[in-house]
Amino acid sequence: MESKLINDEETLARLLAEIPGQVERLSEVREELLANAVLLGEIPSPTFGEGDRIRFVIDRFRENDLVAPTIDDCGNASALLPGSEGENTILVMAHADNVFDQETNHAMCVGSDRITGPGIADNAIGLSSILTLPALLDSLGLKLKDDLLLLANVKSLGRGNLEGAHHFLETTQRPFRAGICVEGATQGRLSYSGLGALRCEISLRLPGDYDWNRFGASGAIAHLSRLVGRIMEIPVPREPKTSVVFGGLRCGSTYNTVPKRGSLRFEITSEADTVVTDLESQVRDLAEEFSLESGTEVKLEIVARRPNCGIPFSHPLVKTTRAIMDSLAITPKVDPSTGDLNAIVQAGHPCVTLGLTTAENLRDENETVLLEPLFKGLAQLIALLRAIDEGLCDA
Repeated sequence: MESKLINDEETLARLLAEIPGQVERLSEVREELLANAVLLGEIPSPTFGEGDRIRFVIDRFRENDLVAPTIDDCGNASALLPGSEGENTILVMAHADNVFDQETNHAMCVGSDRITGPGIADNAIGLSSILTLPALLDSLGLKLKDDLLLLANVKSLGRGNLEGAHHFLETTQRPFRAGICVEGATQGRLSYSGLGALRCEISLRLPGDYDWNRFGASGAIAHLSRLVGRIMEIPVPREPKTSVVFGGLRCGSTYNTVPKRGSLRFEITSEADTVVTDLESQVRDLAEEFSLESGTEVKLEIVARRPNCGIPFSHPLVKTTRAIMDSLAITPKVDPSTGDLNAIVQAGHPCVTLGLTTAENLRDENETVLLEPLFKGLAQLIALLRAIDEGLCDA
């Protein structure tokens, strides 16, 4: 046991010493990486509408001579990059969907030091790194012992509710030594736990026989505004850490017509599942009470529900990731995930989520990634793959 520990420490020290010199060598693949990112970014890929982007991904897998390029029944694209031994498999994945609809102008603007366009950070540049991974490894003359299973998963965001990741993990026949979720932003991100979350949508409608003479009668906008205020009055604990975020309000279409229907989107997150359950119950009671008081029809829909999950801070996968970040002077930003990591950990596999580069204006149409930090982020990814491959991250 002591001998293995010494060998692991020596192996890690050797890997860490090699990382700084790899950053510049990875930039030799710059053109292929950025071309993939731009081509991916210019293909609209809203949740439930990722088909065109997935077909592009599968074509790239075939061009790279990967094994068994496949689109599964859910729409996920996967392929295998064989290792020299293949006794273990590492899962490397990036979600293929983004928050922009088909009508959004997806033109990418490429500058000398940045790329700007809707969804470039979340997650075209992350998915591009998956497609370019064979070339990145080749540029460093690396051949891993473990197989790499590359996955572009669909139906991740919003109402997708991680459906693509769950489907893939439930149907695949391979056990995974570890998983890495790749996000374009933000460099330094380190997620190893999944936050308990409840995504909700409240729809409000004025019925045909709505009494405009009753006390407090008003259109849907005023009703929804009051409802938001009532929800905000619900006590939210400081410990365990808990938040309620209002993400969208849709109501009305003109200047001078009182709207009769609208909807409200919000998310409850907490480090304790019991708190999420309690807040859900309070919101549900409040919606029913508000409906009776206001004479409106109020419906609460649960769009997504995710339990708390994760691996310990002391897990070798987390400790090794932190050591790699330190060797690159990347400051870790611990950020509990509500994304695909949750599905992987719930399936029983250790996993972390990494961010590749610095981004600006996330989820705006002028979303931007900076290119100079990108290759440090890729060196981080390659180093972690090598560490997993060497058995340094096994619990």
